[in-house]
Amino acid sequence: MRRLISTIAVCTVAGAIGVFAQEQAPAQPQPPPQAAAATQAPKSTLTGCVVQAKTTDGGTTFVLNKAEGGSAKLYVLGGSSQPEWSANVNKKVEVTGPVQEPPSANKDAAPDPKVLRPPLIVVESVKVVAENCQ
Repeated sequence: MRRLISTIAVCTVAGAIGVFAQEQAPAQPQPPPQAAAATQAPKSTLTGCVVQAKTTDGGTTFVLNKAEGGSAKLYVLGGSSQPEWSANVNKKVEVTGPVQEPPSANKDAAPDPKVLRPPLIVVESVKVVAENCQ
């Protein structure tokens, strides 16, 4: 039953992340988000389970689920290559890097409670702490 609830939660998050990934780019050129995060945000160390999720545009993203050590329970994983994340799916890992809070979609409109906008951690180091998530 727990696995079913976790699967449903991951599917819901995957859909929300797809919506998050399809936002329009700002008109003004800005430095790459990873470079800006590395110079502005302090590094965080988080522990959680790597989960693969499909986005609404058919892509794949990886998230840190059941995260400990930060302000959220779910983080989008960035900064490392997809093969590295693929090798760590369903493993408990410790990641370190700067965290970027998600941008708000439309400041004039009321937030949609169905859309989850998890923060992004730009991963600089990964360490497997358990071979499976429990």
